[in-house]
Amino acid sequence: MKVAIVGFYGKLGKSNYESVSESKDHTVAFGVSRSASETGDDFNGVKVYKNILNSKEKCDGVIDFSNRENLDSCLEYCLNKKIPLVIGTTGFSEDDELKVKEASISIPILLSHNTGFGVNVLLDLVKLAAKQLKGFDIEIVEKHHNRKEDAPSGTSKMIFNSMKESNPELFENYARTGLESKRKPNEVGFHSVRGGTIISDHDVIFAGNNEVITLSHHAESDKSFSNGALQALEFLKGKEKGLFSMKDVLE
Repeated sequence: MKVAIVGFYGKLGKSNYESVSESKDHTVAFGVSRSASETGDDFNGVKVYKNILNSKEKCDGVIDFSNRENLDSCLEYCLNKKIPLVIGTTGFSEDDELKVKEASISIPILLSHNTGFGVNVLLDLVKLAAKQLKGFDIEIVEKHHNRKEDAPSGTSKMIFNSMKESNPELFENYARTGLESKRKPNEVGFHSVRGGTIISDHDVIFAGNNEVITLSHHAESDKSFSNGALQALEFLKGKEKGLFSMKDVLE
């Protein structure tokens, strides 16, 4: 496949570029970055555009790990070309996610706030724990680098949503502070740490009477995300339409 990479100059964009370049079965079609020049850049023979709609190269699929500002143009491009789209961008609004859902009626889209395989297995583990450890206090601690813009992380929200499937009474608390902060039954506290070059760490703490269980995921490099994204794009190849998740890829 000839793969377009949106968010090309970003941290994850560079990792996606490496994963595609190292693959024997794929090549980089072109890149897209908000920081590219208006006339387009040349990066090791790869054309990098400011807007995906200005691209001219042949493309078989798009991987987008960028910013929600690129969502509309990416959807328009893929709808026009009738090609698959993998979205790993976080910080989407409800309206953004509705746009993705509507576009998936016509093209195959995989939307995941974390394309790492380990995290998506973690989702099943926390779902089981939330079912069997009712009455335990649950806290989510997520840690990322100091350049991450959104909080809490999209992955931590995925973790919460997975637990809520098995225990609908759970509710989130994003801002526990002040003198009246005693936790309530079924409350799940979110804690966001931002510092240095931390890739992505997530700890889910289940605290009961006289015992604590912690389920954790630690990403050692961005390759866990980019390799998963490329495999997700391969999964979409040949599909006509639909909205998918990494769980579909794993299964």
